[in-house]
Amino acid sequence: MREVGIGIAGFGTVGGGVLSILENHAPEIEARLGARIVVRRVAVRDPAKERAVSLRPALVTTRLDDLLEDPKVEVVVELIGGTGEAYDLVTGALSRGKHVVTANKALIAARGEAIFRLAVERGVDVYYEGAVCGGIPIIRTLREALASDRIQSLHGIVNGTTNYILTGMAERGEPLSRALAEAQRLGYAEADPTLDVSGGDAAQKLCILAQLAFGARLRPEEVLTEGILALEPQDFQWGRDFGYALKLLAIARRVERGEGEPPGLDQIEARVHPAFIPRDSLLAGVRGAFNAVLLRSEALGPSMLFGQGAGALPTGSAVVADIIDLSRNIVASSPGRVPLPPATPRVGLRAHAEIRCGYYLRFTVKDVPGVLARIATGLAQRRISIAAVQQREQADGGGAVPLVFVTHGAREADVKSAIAEIDRYDTTLAPTRLIRIESL
Repeated sequence: MREVGIGIAGFGTVGGGVLSILENHAPEIEARLGARIVVRRVAVRDPAKERAVSLRPALVTTRLDDLLEDPKVEVVVELIGGTGEAYDLVTGALSRGKHVVTANKALIAARGEAIFRLAVERGVDVYYEGAVCGGIPIIRTLREALASDRIQSLHGIVNGTTNYILTGMAERGEPLSRALAEAQRLGYAEADPTLDVSGGDAAQKLCILAQLAFGARLRPEEVLTEGILALEPQDFQWGRDFGYALKLLAIARRVERGEGEPPGLDQIEARVHPAFIPRDSLLAGVRGAFNAVLLRSEALGPSMLFGQGAGALPTGSAVVADIIDLSRNIVASSPGRVPLPPATPRVGLRAHAEIRCGYYLRFTVKDVPGVLARIATGLAQRRISIAAVQQREQADGGGAVPLVFVTHGAREADVKSAIAEIDRYDTTLAPTRLIRIESL
């Protein structure tokens, strides 16, 4: 039987999952592939470290170059993370004519263009299903299953840590600090959760998805990105009153050119932020550390992929699926069967100031006559239409009360301008909380 040799760089949680699946599912894999996948080398930093999955000593090396120099390694599996050493390994492998599988979202988002260009030049493949949404086959779906369709929009819950935290805040009324501590205790959040709670992790993933879905070329810093740290339990309660659930969403969608805009590339919005969505929508039911991506396309209409977005076996299954697919290409001598994203972008990025959606605005104001009318006038002067208003509490002596407005679709720049003015009123006692509303 034809053998395909692989070398694995990094043997943490995902690396252990990859080896477990390769060993435990070997008969099924061989039957589906018609070839045998053989692990030739595993590069680790600390050979003495205890691991959940045991390694044969003959496989272990501390030198990444051993994977590059071994002629029996046809596929290099990069699982070390980061954008420095990992980039050197990946480009070193491609330069030597070796194929690459990676689960490194930061690497693909930041340096994918150079990696893909080198792969095309050398006639080899780069697969990266495990980089987004763990075991959910979203990348394969966009690259292959929907290759004949035209994607209109993408709304994703792509970070399990933040979704677990928001689920706790919504269902148990916990403050963010307590929900985060619980996520860390259970292993859903890192000791330093900054990349997750800031929205940075989701922005990296959105860059990858937007490239596949729309032909965009985005860097994470170009994505409008807001995290979850400013959310409070009362925002969840107000949202329930209006019929909404609150999620951290990664959003990309096609938009029509506005009047007076010069001709050019089609445009998309690309943003990551907390958003209110209808409580009876499919995404609203995604709880805990699960991920989901809702697609809308011209031919198929709405479709959703749902599943575990992280962990040894879910992400390991995506990596192994890539190894199998690459091995098919190797056995059939057909590299490039699934083309890599083109270097030339097919769409441009709409300016964030031009985003249009509904808005939840929570003002903290003095409980005195005329406040509501004054705020409504400030919004109306910027063509912001009000859909609903609620004020629960009353305070004695003009104390602080929350005043919540829900708007119809409005332009982001107009809403931000109105908030800046209203926050300067002498009746406004705290910065206004803004949360966008997505109708899906």
